[in-house]
Amino acid sequence: MKYNYYKYIIFYVWGIIFFSGCSSMKTAQYPEVIYNYRQPLVSVTYEYGEIDIEIPIVFPGLIPEELTFEVFAKGDSAHPLLTVKNEATNLMKVFLPQGVLGVDTKNNFIRIIPHHPDFVSLSVPFFGIDFGSIVLDPVHIVQEPLDVAGVVTSRLTDSTLAGVDVSLYIKDELLQKVYSNEKGEYALTLPGEFKDQEFLRIIAGEKLVFAPFRKDINFKKSKDLIVNIGLGPSQDLADLGNLYITNKNNVHFRDKPHIGGMTLFLLPEGEPIAVEQVSKGLYYGTIEILVSSGKNVKMSGWLEREDTDLLFFENIFKEENENDQAL
Repeated sequence: MKYNYYKYIIFYVWGIIFFSGCSSMKTAQYPEVIYNYRQPLVSVTYEYGEIDIEIPIVFPGLIPEELTFEVFAKGDSAHPLLTVKNEATNLMKVFLPQGVLGVDTKNNFIRIIPHHPDFVSLSVPFFGIDFGSIVLDPVHIVQEPLDVAGVVTSRLTDSTLAGVDVSLYIKDELLQKVYSNEKGEYALTLPGEFKDQEFLRIIAGEKLVFAPFRKDINFKKSKDLIVNIGLGPSQDLADLGNLYITNKNNVHFRDKPHIGGMTLFLLPEGEPIAVEQVSKGLYYGTIEILVSSGKNVKMSGWLEREDTDLLFFENIFKEENENDQAL
């Protein structure tokens, strides 16, 4: 009888375990982590961050109303990671998820597009990081440059002239000077802020025996100008008589040979003259005048013989004189 009693108890306990499962058995619970105090202690930290990029902006001249920023990564120039349109400010910030930039080479860049016809877009390359902050160098947003180009030639032979000085002035201030290359070509470039400036002038051939070429220009209709420069007398002028040039500035060119003659022009040094008649102490000849339309007009008159020299073409470059001013 006693044996059967224990038998039923054992059967009852096993039944509870079978139907309830091990989960019904409570285990010990610890409110804090148990350390074994062995050295070193090791901890693992998981961080998630973003990339913030600061772009200082400098506007030396005109300020466009808005700017668009396109961020490209890992050499992909067709699909921007981010496009932001914003007012023109001195500091622009953009934010990216971590891990989207290339970090091995400088193959990330930001394209900045000003919303104004006088500006062109520019690209700013930079090294990437996995996450954190990037501060780029200041970016200057400037207007599209202004270009003047052309060819320098001899008006007598139509051949190109190398080594001729070509200068750009605003009023009496020299902005830039270049020299024609072996093909007679020259090119001048100005910042876009000069687009609406008046009193711009090209002067070429200050170092030649001929009077310098002068032409007023402006960029109100175009940012790219072609100004071809012809120096010296034309073949048409040479066909009229022997060629002389004035040997000083402010030479009187009169309509009549006598004292009562009216001064038509004060000729600069180096002005070519085709002498057709010679009288006592005077020459009668023809000069060419460049008018505003760009054409050369011929005019005849009288001038003192002592104010001229015979023109020789063996060397058209005169000796340098720092005191000479062609303005």
